[in-house]
Amino acid sequence: MSRVTRSDLPLDELLAKVLGYCGKNSAKIAGILSRGALVSGDLRYRWAPILADESDLAAHLDRFPDYEPDRPFDGSRCERILFQGERGEFEITREAGIQRRLFRRKAFWDDALVVLGDLAPKCDRYSYSDGVDVFVADLTSEARDRLREIASLLRFSSLEAQTRRLPAGRVSLFVSRADQADT
Repeated sequence: MSRVTRSDLPLDELLAKVLGYCGKNSAKIAGILSRGALVSGDLRYRWAPILADESDLAAHLDRFPDYEPDRPFDGSRCERILFQGERGEFEITREAGIQRRLFRRKAFWDDALVVLGDLAPKCDRYSYSDGVDVFVADLTSEARDRLREIASLLRFSSLEAQTRRLPAGRVSLFVSRADQADT
């Protein structure tokens, strides 16, 4: 059994959850709002049905950013790195990546972003639920080898062990936008 938690969401937060599910499709969003329910993973959202036509929704949706496939990668705004391979996936957040081990001058994060930036990640989508652009790249054997070398800079031994066993796969980089950092 899962706990049930009741909370009030502002309309913009509810729309972000719905956008994360179906993107900026006004007809689908209107249908979901009128049903008054959304299931996303383990979470279930319910609300009093909202009847809105597509023109009303357009004004609200204009406040959300659009996906920009040509957006350049900016490693300085990266919030987390998600490594994906045939044995599963794991992530390293900025908070974990910038922490240094005792007596170390450097942290893993900056060196890792240089290695991953050399892969020329491409903007794959905008994640409305996370509020970030998601950049993806295939991990080359050279990049995996370099990441394994700098894994000892990670403060947490579990992340170090996962990085040392980094399999062939993909990497997703979650990057906030400059115009959203202050909001």
